[in-house]
Amino acid sequence: MSSANFLQTANEAGIDFKKIVDTLECPIYITNSSGVTEYINLAYLRENPIIEADAILGRSIDDIIKEGKYFKSAITTEVLKQKKEAMAFFVHHLLPEKMAFVSGMPVLDEENEIEHVVSILYAQSFFQKLHAKFNYPIYSFESYHEPLEKIAGPASPPFANFIGVSRPMEELKRIMLRVAKTDASVLIRGESGTGKEVVAENIQKLSARADRPFIKLNCAAIPVSLIESELFGYEKGAFTGAGSGRAGFFEQANGGTIFLDEIGDLPFEAQAKLLRVLQQKEIVRLGGTKPVKLNVRVIAATNADLDKKVAERKFREDLFYRINLIPIHLVPLRERKSDIPLLTEHFLHKFDALYNRIIRFPAPTLTLLVNYAWPGNIRELENIIEYLYICSEENFITEEIISPLLCKNEQHPQPDHLDDEALNFCARQLRLNHTLPDILSQIERTVLALAQDKYKTTYHIAAALGVSQPTIVRKMQSLGLGRRRFGTDTNMICHQQ
Repeated sequence: MSSANFLQTANEAGIDFKKIVDTLECPIYITNSSGVTEYINLAYLRENPIIEADAILGRSIDDIIKEGKYFKSAITTEVLKQKKEAMAFFVHHLLPEKMAFVSGMPVLDEENEIEHVVSILYAQSFFQKLHAKFNYPIYSFESYHEPLEKIAGPASPPFANFIGVSRPMEELKRIMLRVAKTDASVLIRGESGTGKEVVAENIQKLSARADRPFIKLNCAAIPVSLIESELFGYEKGAFTGAGSGRAGFFEQANGGTIFLDEIGDLPFEAQAKLLRVLQQKEIVRLGGTKPVKLNVRVIAATNADLDKKVAERKFREDLFYRINLIPIHLVPLRERKSDIPLLTEHFLHKFDALYNRIIRFPAPTLTLLVNYAWPGNIRELENIIEYLYICSEENFITEEIISPLLCKNEQHPQPDHLDDEALNFCARQLRLNHTLPDILSQIERTVLALAQDKYKTTYHIAAALGVSQPTIVRKMQSLGLGRRRFGTDTNMICHQQ
């Protein structure tokens, strides 16, 4: 039955659809297949007091938009263009306090052609009623309208896609601003998914090289046989198939910045050649003899334990010192939980526009996200949210929906059992009425003293014990171990923070 036949049958049955639509609290706007306004209900007029029904009815949406008196855009045009349901966030150009989500739905005939378009506005008052009745959280409409810097707190100068107001993030912003003013080499370290590339991009954009080339290179993705030609380029005839010469990544980055991602995976034999380039600031193309002078800033990143690789002779120590002039450590997401709601809102806005739909997290779900360990860090959070946009049919994501996605990634390590010697030591300390800080101090001092005998430098100790080198320095000084076992090891003075 077509909509026209249905309405005729309804009218014969005494159903007054106009009265029903005017009773609805949601503003409704109806056009025909040509975009001509057919009807607006009373709620729409209440929500938009500057609109007069007589000035709208019978006119096409395109004409009204061109006039610019009542509105400058309409979801109806999107529905007619895409021939499917559409959703958007609407801010009235004359009444900026009038913000709403607007949903446009096509009404199809028997041949699946559009007969009408029905647009429904969900104003802030609608969500306030939801909150009053069901205690559903109200999301700030301003957050969809204002730039993200307003949500995440002031940031000057702005950091692109850099979300967070936690103490580690504020400290990181401070360091980035100082580092950006220099051409010093930077090594960004952190777990996978913590945003190392985003940090590198921001340093570049904040620097004097912002308008110069920014070349990204994943060191782990280049075959060993091609590393030299990819990094430094080659001349015509340098090898079979080299019909013409090509500039390598360093030459392409000349005057700008090169980002060496996953530098810890660079093959050992290529590290010596990279070190030579960094020291002499010039390259020679493969098959060539003429050196090319370089003015390139190097930013490297890794999720590998380079200290351990150096100790195991899998990464050149001289190259490590060359790239590690300015070390930046990114804390994992689980250590900056206050940023999780901001990141979540950022990704929700992003995917609202990308997938043309809206999903939201009630307060209990958001709490679940904050308390999750996030082994995949920010990348895992983004992936889970995008998965929900693609695969979930629900607009409000409950704990029951998201819990299985989190639990499959959760790791539950089992505690190791103490051996007899450790148990005896602890029991003896308790009998002597030693406090827990005293016991832990003794254990730390014993471990560090043994490590001094075994390892050459504080870097090696830090790598072996899985902590930072400055942490080792501070603990050794506080425990009175000093520098007596290292002789010429000056790291304890030079790298204190």
